[in-house]
Amino acid sequence: MSDPLTDIVALLNPKPSHSKLVEGRGQWRIVRESGGEAFYCAVLEGECLITVNGKGPTLLVAGDFILIPAAYAFENTNAGGTGSTDITTPTIISEGHVRIGATSGPADLVMHVGHCEFDTPDKQLIVSLLPNEILIKGQRRFATLLELLLDESRARRPGRDGVLMRLLQLLLVESLRSNDDLPKTAGILKGLQHEKIAVALHLIHEKPGVEWQIAQLARRAAMSRSAFFAAFSETVGMPPGQYLLFWRMSLAKKALVSSKEKIEQIAFHVGYQSASAFNVAFTQYVGVPPGVFRRQTIPQMPSPALSKEQAFP
Repeated sequence: MSDPLTDIVALLNPKPSHSKLVEGRGQWRIVRESGGEAFYCAVLEGECLITVNGKGPTLLVAGDFILIPAAYAFENTNAGGTGSTDITTPTIISEGHVRIGATSGPADLVMHVGHCEFDTPDKQLIVSLLPNEILIKGQRRFATLLELLLDESRARRPGRDGVLMRLLQLLLVESLRSNDDLPKTAGILKGLQHEKIAVALHLIHEKPGVEWQIAQLARRAAMSRSAFFAAFSETVGMPPGQYLLFWRMSLAKKALVSSKEKIEQIAFHVGYQSASAFNVAFTQYVGVPPGVFRRQTIPQMPSPALSKEQAFP
């Protein structure tokens, strides 16, 4: 059976942009702005304070892991004392390794920090289905995963990009399922925690091409139509019909960009019996027809210029 959480993470297609090992000592203060990328931090030794998107400060201690699916501004400072009011300039030790605060003496803080970009046209909508902040405390396996991520990002081994993507996907899945308090707000996690709504989510993800009706999904979830509609809307954060359309269109956009399937084939796979019906639905949802979306999204490679020898053998 298809797993909606894994499907969502795979559709996000996380790609690393920056990651580094940071060690600190004494008084320091780091302030950064971001463009909505995902931000993560794992504290390996010591402790620090972090404020993300104006929320905080939050105390992070050794073994803690925090993930912000969409970070726009954050501030990181040493824990305890009055803190530094001046912004600290990191000292580069080596590639992917910096020091903040006092440049001499043993570090009293060691952490892994990094950004990743979600490479999907549906980034904003998918991120809205996730918690604004994910804080995991005392689970050291996250530090191990990040060490693997950092090691792979430094190396230039074959298959590096694929391994980095899989490690980031594993981090996301692990973080999303490792805290029982996360499903308290509406979203995919809360929906999957609801015994009956989870049945409908699994069906939608497993068989997006089926002509699902609200009453049919309600029967499969062993609920009345009205009760199912209300419960789905409350837990997931959108009505079932809207979620079904979102998932079908997300799959369609991914197929248009990453596959060479004909539009007629894609239409059938995501639940439309004709290319014309799919064209109308896709245009209403995205704003442009599927063929135009494919041409606009896929970069066009220029034809290489022929040498005289190639042109006139």
